[in-house]
Amino acid sequence: MEIRHYLRAMNAENIKEWKIELTYRVDFIRGLFEPLIFVLPFILYGIAIVGGKYSENLEKLTGTGDLITYTVIGYIFMGFLETAVWGMGFALRKEQWYGTLEQVFAAPVPRWVYVMGMALHSTIHQGLIILMQSVIIYFIFGLVLDISGILPSLLIIGIMMISLYGLGILLSSLVLIFKEGWIISEILYSFIIIVTPIAYPLAVLPSILQKISMYMPTTYGITTIRHFLIGEVSTFTVFDAVLRLLVIGAAWVIFGLFIFNIIDKRVRNKGELGTY
Repeated sequence: MEIRHYLRAMNAENIKEWKIELTYRVDFIRGLFEPLIFVLPFILYGIAIVGGKYSENLEKLTGTGDLITYTVIGYIFMGFLETAVWGMGFALRKEQWYGTLEQVFAAPVPRWVYVMGMALHSTIHQGLIILMQSVIIYFIFGLVLDISGILPSLLIIGIMMISLYGLGILLSSLVLIFKEGWIISEILYSFIIIVTPIAYPLAVLPSILQKISMYMPTTYGITTIRHFLIGEVSTFTVFDAVLRLLVIGAAWVIFGLFIFNIIDKRVRNKGELGTY
């Protein structure tokens, strides 16, 4: 009964966000196309530098030379990082803007249930964006994907999202203290983008960044997804990737919930919960 109650609360938050977003249709449409605009320059830069969509050097490093498909998969699926950093991280900040945070927190469910409701909405929203990007880029540039790798890729995405949800819970709590939490979100987002092999293989990173990258769930997630879809070869097996994703995911979620509960109690004790 308790779990069902939590799920209803999460879905209520999801529906609320959809109603707000669809009220402002122009901004909603802009949000759907904006990620596509960000990824196109990287594709065009790559074509200009390499002289086409195929790179022999990329094939030596990763086992696949399709520059466009390699880059597109990396950037499209890294959109789920935005789900954690911006969607979940700014869940509580938006309620501060609306002036409804204290009312939301008065609901008879744990605080993290509200944040997970935002996570549900952001994940569905990001899924629509990814679908739209994939279709458009497929018809413009002609992506070559292994269809049999779609289901395993979806499984990897689900496991990777566990870690990102933990990160989102952590960031959402930091907003309660720092208010302008976008500064921390921007720093973390930019750093993870750099150390994750999105548009370039792990081998081109400096050795220190390669070591840091091995602690990022996005490294295992994106690399394994490309393994299933285009046959990328990595230094770790699929089993190792799944195992490490589960371990990192559990650690991030536990740490995120731990910090969230501490900060939640602190701001309520000080009467700072709804302050702008």
